[in-house]
Amino acid sequence: MSFGARFASPTTEELSHLARKYDTLADLRKRREDGGGVAPRGELLALAREFPGALRELDTLPRAEIERRRAEIRAALSGGSPAPWMTWLIAYHATMRAALFIKGRLARSRAQRAGVSDELAREIARDAERHVSLPIDESFVRAVAHPPARRVNAAVFERLGRELGVPADEMWQALFPTRRATRF
Repeated sequence: MSFGARFASPTTEELSHLARKYDTLADLRKRREDGGGVAPRGELLALAREFPGALRELDTLPRAEIERRRAEIRAALSGGSPAPWMTWLIAYHATMRAALFIKGRLARSRAQRAGVSDELAREIARDAERHVSLPIDESFVRAVAHPPARRVNAAVFERLGRELGVPADEMWQALFPTRRATRF
């Protein structure tokens, strides 16, 4: 299955996972705003492992935006049409999980400094594909090894833009709104 086909339409299960993520973000934000402080490290690590980028959302999105996203996902789960940002975010989480897996494999093989051989790139791509159930090719392994502007997020969003046919900047701004002119 191609990358684009994999993310053509979010499944109920994927939307349910997103709903759970936004329930967690809303709870964490409320606890912090009510004086409960920052959540325990283990809780934050588990959230970040399952949903790479969620901690950025927790730190930067206003509570109203978290609640808006939460409501939109619930509406989609109740039969409404999923918004494009939902598809982009599901694809982002999966692609970032793949990128982090690749980074770990590259670090263990010490290939980032020395360069990535064709054989190693194929091996890591195969392993990453099995790990995240997402089509991964050697060029993505190389992009993660030497990402644009030295930012893995840049490699991830470039791939998302290419595969989903949406400008990377548009997706970035929709998912992780910033005031800065620079992205990632």
